[in-house]
Amino acid sequence: NRIRNHVAWAHELCETIRAMDAFTITSEPTLSLFTFRVQGDDETQQRLVDAINDDGRIYLTQGSHDGQKVIRFQVGQFDTTRKDVMMAAEVISEAWETIR
Repeated sequence: NRIRNHVAWAHELCETIRAMDAFTITSEPTLSLFTFRVQGDDETQQRLVDAINDDGRIYLTQGSHDGQKVIRFQVGQFDTTRKDVMMAAEVISEAWETIR
């Protein structure tokens, strides 16, 4: 049940990010992992992931997809709730506003 919830919440967050201006989903969710980019070059991706992590509410990592830097999101913390996952959209959006 916990894994099913994590997968469902990752899909829900992916759709929320897909609907955000300036964001592109670069890999569709596989279980609870997906990747995205914001408009801009690889340096912009790194600045965004740094701003997200500096905020302290969530922690994301970066990777590479089709030769470009992407930001990775995965639900996996044992006690994560839907509210925790969906709060990530707010953190990501706020971080984007700070670096634009």
